[in-house]
Amino acid sequence: MKTYILLILVLCFSLGTTADDKKKPKKSKRPNVLFISVDDLNMHLPSFGYNNVKAPNIESLKEQGILFRQAYCQYPVCGPSRASFLTSMYPAQTKIFTNGPHVTDTRPDAVSIGKVFQDNGYWVANAGKVYHPGAEDFTWDAKRTKKMKENDLVLHLKDKFEKEYGLIDSPEKEKAWEVLKKQYGDDDRQGKHALPLPIKDGIPLEDDLNLEAFNQWMEEQTYGDQPFFIAYGFHKPHVQYTAPQRFFDLYPLDEIQPEKVPMDDWNTKPLIANWKRYEAFEDIYFGLSSMDARKRYMQGYYACISYIDDILGQMITTLKSKGLWDNTIIVFFSDHGYHMGNHFLYGKVSLYEESAKSPLIIRVPNNKNNGEEVLTTVELMDVFPTVTELADLENPTTVKGKSLVSLLNKPSDTSFQKPALTYARRGNLLGKSVRTDRYRYTQWGDDPTQSELYDYKEDPKEYKNKVKDPEYAEVLKEMRAIYLQKVTEAAVIDAEMN
Repeated sequence: MKTYILLILVLCFSLGTTADDKKKPKKSKRPNVLFISVDDLNMHLPSFGYNNVKAPNIESLKEQGILFRQAYCQYPVCGPSRASFLTSMYPAQTKIFTNGPHVTDTRPDAVSIGKVFQDNGYWVANAGKVYHPGAEDFTWDAKRTKKMKENDLVLHLKDKFEKEYGLIDSPEKEKAWEVLKKQYGDDDRQGKHALPLPIKDGIPLEDDLNLEAFNQWMEEQTYGDQPFFIAYGFHKPHVQYTAPQRFFDLYPLDEIQPEKVPMDDWNTKPLIANWKRYEAFEDIYFGLSSMDARKRYMQGYYACISYIDDILGQMITTLKSKGLWDNTIIVFFSDHGYHMGNHFLYGKVSLYEESAKSPLIIRVPNNKNNGEEVLTTVELMDVFPTVTELADLENPTTVKGKSLVSLLNKPSDTSFQKPALTYARRGNLLGKSVRTDRYRYTQWGDDPTQSELYDYKEDPKEYKNKVKDPEYAEVLKEMRAIYLQKVTEAAVIDAEMN
């Protein structure tokens, strides 16, 4: 009888322990990694002087991590940029300069950051676009499966239809709605035309579905006993500029005041540097500031920033509530920047600051330097070796980036010197641009007469190309030397891939 009672007590105790354990997150000595990339986010954030943009959670993350003020992409287009930072190689090494091919085809020897973590015992998951679809060199342990039923434009039009005719609650209204909907059912959600599209509050969009997947993994502890590496990709503020109406309401048009572009901005710039994405924007013309149109697009763009900022805040709250905050490294950055009218340009694919620069934040738990900033120039391809070093993992031999851990340990470290290299094509012509802490030198093709030189201390807006200025002759000589060395180094490919 005593033996029987003892067995019951042991069983009850074990059942109670199991129930309690399920309520607590699985602990891992190795750090978790939340690897967040944002699509098309530029510097229009309070940290960079845009105080009218409401992004409190990004700003809070900056205060709890380290902001890299001069972080640059290696190609200002989604596919080439992601191929670069996910493998830590320059575009000349990945051989990817467009959105079409994958690294798995052009450089089968390359190992991506997700595979490194998976091969080292991490549970790896994906929500949203981080890797271009089909570009993975491994299989995710989990990924978001839900899809939007209708594209952004159709959702926007449905709201307008219901405001005009009421809810679609009769066969007559249903038929009328289908007639309207069919005209836009195949509309390219990536945005052949750029449109600001407020959506009725409460309708789940792409980024809401990402959050839903993330919350499910955290709630169910899908990662089990393993540390996790979650690649999380925000879709917005990529066109279309779609966000719930309440975020548009944060930005009344009369409170948006774009800075006019000087009439002579392009008098000293080579026209090959121009990019015609502005043609997809209504009432926008190259050479005119188009202030009213800019306000509409900036309203939509800013609404998208506030929308994803709100989701970021919810993710951080979840990590804290699940007891995971103190053991999770967070990397937050954009795949590249984005023009919103400066230089009369819109979109990306330029070699100017607004396109090439990314807001990079790295938050390491208990780093005594959290809240500080790094002012020296770094590259997005440096993120890969930084995160692997923080997790004490060995890098593949194909990694060409330089770890930023020394800057996390000492943000003012002057021994870290690395010019940033960014590429952009114009047809068959390849432009290459080198950015140091103070200067940028850009050359289009092999013709040095098609070049640009900017001094950001004297001209932070890049209005005056100094290539032909005799006072900058010595600077030009030095920057061309840096340019040639950097471009040569970035083209080196391992012998077996020649």
